Amino acid sequence: MSEVLNAELALKLDCNLGEGPFWESKKEELYFVDISNKQVLIFAPSSNSVEAITFDQEIGAVLLDHNSDLIVAARDGLYASTRDGALKTLLAPIDFGDPSIRCNDAKCDANGRIWVGTMAFDFAEGAAALYSFDSKDLKEVLSNLTISNGMGWSVDQKTMYFIDSQTSRVDTFDFDRATGAISNRQPFVTFNEPGVIPDGMTTDEDGGIWVALFGGSAVRRFDSSGKLTHTVSVPATQVTSCCFGGADMSELFITTAQYAMDAEALSKDPLAGSLFRVQTTFKGSKSNRYGASTS
Repeated sequence: MSEVLNAELALKLDCNLGEGPFWESKKEELYFVDISNKQVLIFAPSSNSVEAITFDQEIGAVLLDHNSDLIVAARDGLYASTRDGALKTLLAPIDFGDPSIRCNDAKCDANGRIWVGTMAFDFAEGAAALYSFDSKDLKEVLSNLTISNGMGWSVDQKTMYFIDSQTSRVDTFDFDRATGAISNRQPFVTFNEPGVIPDGMTTDEDGGIWVALFGGSAVRRFDSSGKLTHTVSVPATQVTSCCFGGADMSELFITTAQYAMDAEALSKDPLAGSLFRVQTTFKGSKSNRYGASTS
């Protein structure tokens, strides 16, 4: 049996598709997105307030560079953006050749590369891919995916975790930090529960991975061997992603959604789309930033 933790409400929101939390350790703020509503949201725990930045296209993920400037995975590529919602500089256009495909989850590795996945609006099987961008070259790393989603890296940076949601698995790759090459894909954790889909994820400094379960009202932690150790119960069904934050990086922030939920479903799931948090005995690493560090 795994230990059960109970997430509490951090902020009541109505995110249609809350996703991709990123902890800004300098100002102690949480950045995340509401993809369908084309927003980047900034939550300040100290004041319990949220700022919304609205764009003119879907934003699959938000990252920061070392100057704390916004980097967004917009519908058709990676952009540096302003805080008034303008897509300022196109860093890497992603030519899908198909307007029904958009960017989805994105993360930076420890060397400052951006890893960004895609998906079709209608979830077409095999239509998605995973890319890496090192500030110069955009490379397609994996193809024939369906919903390219959560990513993370082991403490020693030798393993990359990856979720293609429709496989109902977390997979591992051997990871070369210097080159960004991945190889030797292996299944790590498989979910066999109907209606429960692995979505976003994060890692902790003890080698654990925390997987958000869309349709599962939970985040589950697995150790480096794949053993389930902790379950975070979330009072919302569509749990989308998570990341560590807080002053000592021991608080897990959890995003949720109310995607395709009608009035009846929302009446039974009134906190759907809100932001949650839970205090843990683990610590996560600071969210990696885009580009080479100047420090």
